[in-house]
Amino acid sequence: AWAADVKKPFLKKQYDGREKLYRVLDEVMVMHKKEDIGLPKPIFKQSEVSVPVPPHIQSIIIDAVLSKDIDPPSILRNLGILYRRLVHHAFDVGGSTLFDALVSEYLHTDNFQMKVDEAQANFIADGIKKERLELEGRGGAIHDGVTALTAATDLAKNFVDRRPIKAVVYSNSHNNLLSVAEYLYGSFDSENIAEMMEGKIEHMSYELGRFRNNYKEGKNCPICGGWNDYTGKKLTSCTNGLVEVSDREGNTYLIEKERIVRAVSEVEFNSLNDGIAFGSPVDIDRLEGAPLTKYGPSPTKYWRLGDCLVIDARDPHPLLQKRWSEDTWATYGSATCIELAESDGFEGRDNYLGELPFYQDGYAREVVVKLTKWQPCGRFHSRPRWDMRKKKNVGWYTGPTLEDVEMLTQKEDTFLLLLDASLSHGLDLSFVTHMFLLEPIDDAAHMEQVTSRAHRLGCTGPVTIETVHTWHQLDTNAKHVAKQVASTLEDETSESKKRTSTAICDHCYRSFDNLGLAKEHELTCDRNPNGNAIVDPFHLSSVYRDIRPPAPMIVGVPGTNQ
Repeated sequence: AWAADVKKPFLKKQYDGREKLYRVLDEVMVMHKKEDIGLPKPIFKQSEVSVPVPPHIQSIIIDAVLSKDIDPPSILRNLGILYRRLVHHAFDVGGSTLFDALVSEYLHTDNFQMKVDEAQANFIADGIKKERLELEGRGGAIHDGVTALTAATDLAKNFVDRRPIKAVVYSNSHNNLLSVAEYLYGSFDSENIAEMMEGKIEHMSYELGRFRNNYKEGKNCPICGGWNDYTGKKLTSCTNGLVEVSDREGNTYLIEKERIVRAVSEVEFNSLNDGIAFGSPVDIDRLEGAPLTKYGPSPTKYWRLGDCLVIDARDPHPLLQKRWSEDTWATYGSATCIELAESDGFEGRDNYLGELPFYQDGYAREVVVKLTKWQPCGRFHSRPRWDMRKKKNVGWYTGPTLEDVEMLTQKEDTFLLLLDASLSHGLDLSFVTHMFLLEPIDDAAHMEQVTSRAHRLGCTGPVTIETVHTWHQLDTNAKHVAKQVASTLEDETSESKKRTSTAICDHCYRSFDNLGLAKEHELTCDRNPNGNAIVDPFHLSSVYRDIRPPAPMIVGVPGTNQ
C-alpha cells in the first residue's frame, strides 16, 4: 500500500502522492524551525585589527631592498625567517619581488604571529569591558526571570537588553586559541575565564557549569587551606602545591607558594651571600619577561632545584590560614614522618606543614632560602599504606583530609569561555551574548553549526557573532619604498586569519564579498520564509518545510475562571 499509494505517485510528481506523504509525516514528526518560534536574528560583525610591523623590522627590509651590498643569511637571521629557495630567488631578482617576499615571510614568523594573537586578545578584552560597562549604564545585569525575546516583538516591547555579558572565544586552531588565551589571562582574572580547550569530559562539564552559573564547587584543604575544584571526581587528596626549602641554619620545612616574595637575581645574590655559596641566582630571562616577584605564581616549569628565594615567614600570614602547632602535628604522626624522611636521606616526599622555625612577631619577616623540592600537599601528607613496588610502608599522616570536609560553593564572575572547535558540537550556549571568531568561517554549514550553539531555543536575546580579522600595518616610509619598487603585496596577516568575506546571509549562512550581494541573495534564498525562491514541491525538503509545529496548548483564559 505504501509503495502504490505514496511512494510511486510522489516520485512521479503527482500531487495526491505528495499530499499523502505530507499527512503521514505530519503525524509522526514535529518540526520546530527558528522562524516558527520567532528567535531574534543573530548579529554578524566583521572587525579589523591592525598589527604594526616593528620599526626595526621595516628598517631591515628597506635596507635589504635599497642596498646593493647585502648579506642574505644575515638579513634572514635578523628577521627570524628560515632559509628557503623562494626567498633566495627573491634576493637575486630584488625590487618588488624581494620586498614582497621579505614582508610576506616575516608576517608568517612566530614572532609576528604572537603580535597578531596579542592584538586579537586586546581587541576582545576591550570589547568585553566596553559591553560590561554599557550594561552597568543600563542598570546592570538581570540574572533571573529574563523575559523571552522574539524578533517580532522586541521593538514593540521597547526591550532593554540586561542579560549578563557572556562571551565565547572560538577557534578552529588549538594553537591559536592557546596563544590568544595567554594574553586574555593578562587582561582578566582566572575566575573570569572558563576553558573548553582540552581535557576529559567531566572537566569540560565543570568548566561549562562555571561559565553558565557563575559559581564553582570544591573544598578547602584542612591542612594548607588551599581550594580544590570539584570536577566530577571524588576529592580525596589536596592538589595545591607546597614547596620544601632550606635555610642557612640548616632548617628544612614546607611553605605555601604564596609565601614566595621573589626569586633572587644575580646582583642581589652576590650581595646576600658575602662570598658564601647558598643556592643559585635566578636569571630574569627564565620567566620569559615576567618579573622575579612573579616566581611563586609562575608555572613550575620555570623552577629549578637550588633556586635562591626570599620568602615571607610571618605566621599568621595575612593571606593564609594559621599553621597547626607541633603538638597537633604530633597527634597526626609527625614523628613517623621524620623517621621516614631520615630513612630516605630527606630525598623522598615526606615532610609536613609544621611551625616555621622563626620567632613570630606579626611583622614582615623576609628570609633567604633555597628550593629543595615541590609537590602537591596531598602527596606530602599521605595516609599510611603498603607500597607493593617499594615493598615497604609509605605515608604517615592520620589527620583530616579533603574526604573529611564538606563541599562548598564559591561564587565567581565568569563571563568568558575559551572554546576549541573540536569540543563545540552539541553545546547549549543559548545564554551567550557574544561570540568572537579568531578565524573567518566561509563554509556555510560550519558557520551555521557555530552560530546555532547560541542562536537556538532558549535564547532570550540576539547573539553577536564577530569575526576578528587582523592586518599588518607598515609606516609611511615603508609604504613609500613599496610604492617606489612597485610592490604588489596585498595586506595579509596569516592565511588562517585573512578575511575572505564581509557579509553573511541570515538564513543559510553563506558568505558574500559585500552586503549588497548578501541582501540580493536573501531575496531568493530557499531558506528565507519570506523570500521569492522557486522551490521544487516534489523535493523531500519542501515537504518537511510544510510541516508546522502544533498549536500551543491553552490551559485557560487570563483574567477569567475558565
